[in-house]
Amino acid sequence: MVVGSILDPEWAYRVGHKPFEIMGNDVFLVVSPFHVHAHIADAEVITQITTRRNDFPKPLELYASLDIYGKNLVSSEGPEWRKHRKLTGPSFGERNNELVFVEAVHHAQSLLTLWTGLDGSGNKTVTDPSKDTMRFALYVISRAGFDIRVLWPHEEHAHSQDEVDTEDSLFVGSQVPPGHKMNYREALSELLHNIIWTQIAPAKYLMKSPFKAHQTAGIAVLEWGKYMEEIYDRKKNQVASGQSSSGMDLFGALIRGSGILDNKKQSDFQKSDLMGNAFVIMLAGHETTANALHFSLVFLAMDWHSQKALQDDIDRRMQSRPIADWTYEEDFMKLFNGMPAAVMNETLRLLQPIVNIPKRTEPGRPQPFTMNGQQYTLPGGISIHLSSAVHRNPKYWPAPSPDSETTSTSTAHPDVDRFRPERWLIDAAPTTPFVDLQYDDEDLRGPSGEDTSAHLFKPVKGSYIPFSDGYRSCIGRRFAQVEILAVLAVIFSQYSVELAVDEFASDAEVERMPRGGPERKAVWQKAVDRADRLLRQEMGSVITLQLRGATIPIRLVRRGEERFVFE
Repeated sequence: MVVGSILDPEWAYRVGHKPFEIMGNDVFLVVSPFHVHAHIADAEVITQITTRRNDFPKPLELYASLDIYGKNLVSSEGPEWRKHRKLTGPSFGERNNELVFVEAVHHAQSLLTLWTGLDGSGNKTVTDPSKDTMRFALYVISRAGFDIRVLWPHEEHAHSQDEVDTEDSLFVGSQVPPGHKMNYREALSELLHNIIWTQIAPAKYLMKSPFKAHQTAGIAVLEWGKYMEEIYDRKKNQVASGQSSSGMDLFGALIRGSGILDNKKQSDFQKSDLMGNAFVIMLAGHETTANALHFSLVFLAMDWHSQKALQDDIDRRMQSRPIADWTYEEDFMKLFNGMPAAVMNETLRLLQPIVNIPKRTEPGRPQPFTMNGQQYTLPGGISIHLSSAVHRNPKYWPAPSPDSETTSTSTAHPDVDRFRPERWLIDAAPTTPFVDLQYDDEDLRGPSGEDTSAHLFKPVKGSYIPFSDGYRSCIGRRFAQVEILAVLAVIFSQYSVELAVDEFASDAEVERMPRGGPERKAVWQKAVDRADRLLRQEMGSVITLQLRGATIPIRLVRRGEERFVFE
């Protein structure tokens, strides 16, 4: 069983901690005539590896696909990484989170309009919610990070060309602008979907391939490059003329920080460095967040009791105030300290975007580490995988006591494999205070704030790593947290989410079934079983872990109009 499992690239997600249990150890090596791989699901060892960045660097060859437009923060290591970190860090300070919150609230309401109709009635099937959550997250990072206002289809008619021309921000919609073959959204979506082909050949050769996927990838590379060139030129002119932006102004910050416009001295950066970092921030800033939102909705649709607890908590914290009155300063910590954050944390625990965070040891440089009070050594020249199985290691995620209440409706899987956001809710503050990461160079400006709220369950350090950990932890962590919590609050303050059951019963057939009765429950259970099967069997990674070749349809219904509520 172990051998068969670990041949699957996503085995750590698919079977969780089981191989480690069979091995009897939370660190094991897979040895072949060609290479050695170390798989690690021990929090103590993970912490040692993430804090000793010089001893355990990233395998940069795995990140070559991200160098399409230039070297960047993600694909660099050592002194070069420090250079890129200093360049990008200032854009992710606390002062920008208000804008992220405002944009997330705005686009969350637009997403709701898309799903529920202009009249907000809802109860219509959303066949592939992942596509729309991708659009939502792309639009937020575009506006908050790049001062690009992407319009939803139902918003485009509301903005005349005169209004667009008088705005400081750049508006883009569904139309393909002059000089382009794809619109803004399509260019990035196609690039990410086909990014693996960019490793075969340069774009100009891909476009000559007889295969449509290659051609699409080649066009998308060139098209997104054009868009970034246009944004870069626009921002460069703004910086040169002393204009300010209403957004996070990421490109502007990169240009200012690089010194690339200073003719009096040689800059350490090239234009490609700015383009490369802009691309990976756009990529990381929307795909992982979109996945977290998508799967939060699916999990909540499968678990009515947790969803109801989320709605009650949002009601209590937001006090029925109009959404237009919500602010980051007043409301983010309310959400971060309660059930919305518990849902976010639990989704990321079960569905970490990167199944195995890769590290390595240098050839000829074996590295010692400590585990359970014993000294061990990892050989030099091996690949290391910080396994997402640590998120399902029972040692760090205890099950509730038999006599305690649990609201999860799923009992088909062990507790550690179940979506149970209530595990994050505690009555007392944690015994270990939060200590922010102390960088050896203040200019590196690492992410501030906690991974999880001090008012929620505090995992053992190294046991919860959806944003990685240590020096190389995700620079946009707080950006993602603000965005996810804002959209969850907007949606569930007004609506409930249910699995669509179109495959098993028509609307008319459902209406004839008594509410809360066994017939409705049987139909709902079929949808839950299908969703559970797809989540366990049809997930795969290109960049991040997603459903591949399958969808889980959902419906949003007004609160109080739910069709599938069972006590």
